[in-house]
Amino acid sequence: MRVLVTLCVLASLACSLSPANREKIASVFNLPIDSLKSAYQVTVARSILQLPLLETSCDFVANNAQLALADLYFASHISKIQGCPVDIAGIEDFLNSEIAGEGASMNTVFKAVTSLSNFGMTVDGSVNENIAAKLKEEDTVMAHSLAYLAAAVLPGDVPKDLVDSIEDIAHRADTIGNAMSFEGGLMETSMFLKGAAVLAQKAGKAALTDQMTQKFANYIVSNKDKAGKSNLFYTLVGLDALSSGSLVPTHLIVLDNSAVISEGQSTLKVSLVNPLGVTVKDSTAKIVSAKGAGGQAIFTPGPMSGGDGVFEVSASELTRGVFSAELGFELPSGYLAPDNSVVKVKCVLPVELKNSAFKLIDVDDNRILTNSDLSGGAVQAKADLSTRLIFDFTLMDGAGEVTLHQVFVRFTNTKTKQNVFFIAQADLKKKYTIDLNFRSAAAKSFGSVAGQYSVDLIVGDATLPQAMIVDVATLTLEVPDSKEPAADLSKQAKPEITHLFREPEKRPPQAISMVFTGFIILPALILLVVWAKLGANISNINLSLSAVGFHGGLLAIIAIYTNFFLGANMFTTVKYLAGVAVITFLCGQRLLSSIAAAKKAK
Repeated sequence: MRVLVTLCVLASLACSLSPANREKIASVFNLPIDSLKSAYQVTVARSILQLPLLETSCDFVANNAQLALADLYFASHISKIQGCPVDIAGIEDFLNSEIAGEGASMNTVFKAVTSLSNFGMTVDGSVNENIAAKLKEEDTVMAHSLAYLAAAVLPGDVPKDLVDSIEDIAHRADTIGNAMSFEGGLMETSMFLKGAAVLAQKAGKAALTDQMTQKFANYIVSNKDKAGKSNLFYTLVGLDALSSGSLVPTHLIVLDNSAVISEGQSTLKVSLVNPLGVTVKDSTAKIVSAKGAGGQAIFTPGPMSGGDGVFEVSASELTRGVFSAELGFELPSGYLAPDNSVVKVKCVLPVELKNSAFKLIDVDDNRILTNSDLSGGAVQAKADLSTRLIFDFTLMDGAGEVTLHQVFVRFTNTKTKQNVFFIAQADLKKKYTIDLNFRSAAAKSFGSVAGQYSVDLIVGDATLPQAMIVDVATLTLEVPDSKEPAADLSKQAKPEITHLFREPEKRPPQAISMVFTGFIILPALILLVVWAKLGANISNINLSLSAVGFHGGLLAIIAIYTNFFLGANMFTTVKYLAGVAVITFLCGQRLLSSIAAAKKAK
């Protein structure tokens, strides 16, 4: 037996049931029981989820179960799981007669055999031959799945050809992306996984490859959020098969948190769970290495604390950035852990505004109007067209000056709420600067809109816990009013784009066109004159259907080309030409044949 373990980190696809998923599914299987099938699904689902069983299921079986195959199938599962007595006379004889009945389907044989096994009654091992015969008649995925489930509870060895067929049937599944499923959907796929799991467990061998198992697991887990009692039931059946440890099942490693380290949360937690969300016991984890792009480490290599599938490690040093943490695992015998699995861990740290200098300078006489380090809070100041604003500052964390991804200053008009943004640029010493001359910026950036503006510094970066907004100043901008009111282009339709096509070239005078047309027709007139002098005539034309059709077709083709020259499009011309050409060809062939025959007769 081997168990495949896959790493699921951060925002990747969920690989198992989370506690919230388990709670949601458990609430569905806590509903009032109104049928034996409902009692069966509730009992099996709560057993898989390891929840307390409902006593009402046994009461429902005692009051409603009849001597019928479907009733006995549901009742037998409830009886086996909850230990309920089923007091119905003749159960064993009835089920054996169902197996031996002529024309019994694979579904009938499966339900009868499973019920006998659940009730602890004798099942004849010769049923294996009956199963093999049924599979020749019903070569479907579901028939094979039921055969695997039935054969797993029969006494004696498992037929080798039945075990070997598991992988062959798995190849019938459709692969979409990184998931595999059968055409019958969730029920058919889950029943196949369950049947293959129990049969492989009895045979003591892995029936599917690791890759197949992982792809089937991806499909089953993707159904965990679908609505409907039946969908959730077969999702649990499939996950139970994958978690049983007999089908090379996929046990998954999931990080409990989002792998974001900060000053308030410097501990990385890791959980090893199976597809049902149950932690893998007797396992250990360790940090192999955890380095960033610059080579700095955030975790000290070594064992992680914790146990029973839940582990944690605290950061040895908080350093801003994204780190690749290589994890190593030791799992119980039979589990295959990933070697040096890489987990992306992000360390986020706040920054502070330091060495700030907010200056307003009169450019006409180079006089400083305002100079503040912002230690007393936001600055109150005025500016006009002769004013220049210079704002210098640095951003620092515990390690010193830093440069971040988004750093800009926002001017917001307190009346119109219109925003104007200016990007702060950092120099080689990591000092940021905003240098703004209002003489050029008044019209271009502010739209010549005077008034009071609030000035804010906004800093954003993936390595910040949250964006930092600093109130820098309240600035009264005094500029001449523009002739037209400033337009808020963000709420106004864009100018219409018009395109002027090239004007057609001037045509020649009509007289020139007529002369040119005459020259085009002249060769035809010359041809007629030459024919007349040579004595050509039409007296020998045989007025047969083929002759009329041939010559009429030629005239029609000339007419079609003339129509095309005068303005018809190519598609219309080809459509008519195709029909006329076929008729002309057939008539011409018949006419030439008749002329040849007439000459031969002479």
